[in-house]
Amino acid sequence: MKNSNCIITSILSSTMARIFYVITLLTSCNSKNRKTMSKLPFIIIGLLSLIACKTDRTSVPLDFECFNQPHIYIKYKQPINGYTVKVMWLQDGEVGNALFCLEKQGIQYYCFAEKWTDKILYDKDNTYPNNTVIELDYTAKLESEEYLSDDSPFFFSDVDFDGEEEFVINRYKSGSRDSNAYDVYDVTPYGYFIRKTEIPFTELENGQCKFDSKNKAITVFGSNGWNNTINHTYQLKDGKIELVKLE
Repeated sequence: MKNSNCIITSILSSTMARIFYVITLLTSCNSKNRKTMSKLPFIIIGLLSLIACKTDRTSVPLDFECFNQPHIYIKYKQPINGYTVKVMWLQDGEVGNALFCLEKQGIQYYCFAEKWTDKILYDKDNTYPNNTVIELDYTAKLESEEYLSDDSPFFFSDVDFDGEEEFVINRYKSGSRDSNAYDVYDVTPYGYFIRKTEIPFTELENGQCKFDSKNKAITVFGSNGWNNTINHTYQLKDGKIELVKLE
């Protein structure tokens, strides 16, 4: 009897199994109970509606509600710099946290980004059910965009003037004043991605910084109050980026 109960519990663990279980119970009722049978279609519709509502959220343990957003799986159709790129996106409105998986020659590398979206998804302004799989065409950085891209969701670019391209995640519309913010990763000779956590690479936003190829310098525009601008200029010297001007 105990084993039988375990089997029943296992079957009922999925939402769909519960629905079929309830329907079976209802239809097995005495057919003379016309009142119950007449309500059966409405009961089924109600149960199916409940499923539709629940599929927009994940099932998480108690006290883990912070992960209770729809999990959207995105695969880019084209390889980027030899990498196959997939993203698990926890949509929360227009943006959401994202876990990137870049695979090359059978090896997988992972990067995490907060408040990310692809501009294609942002423009569609859709809310997707949990476990939706989306295949997207990759939007490449334009040739005219020497360092940062406005619309590409991620790209490779030499933003620190060392002659090697970094992996850059574009956090669309997640910067100040509705600008894009960027996360920059060094790509090691072994293929690992290491986040650059030093300024100015944590302060890059489109329209809020300027690259100087000739002098290998980056100027970050900021302010400390209304109409009071403060510009920081960083320059590559002896293999390191350092602050050279504050105005």
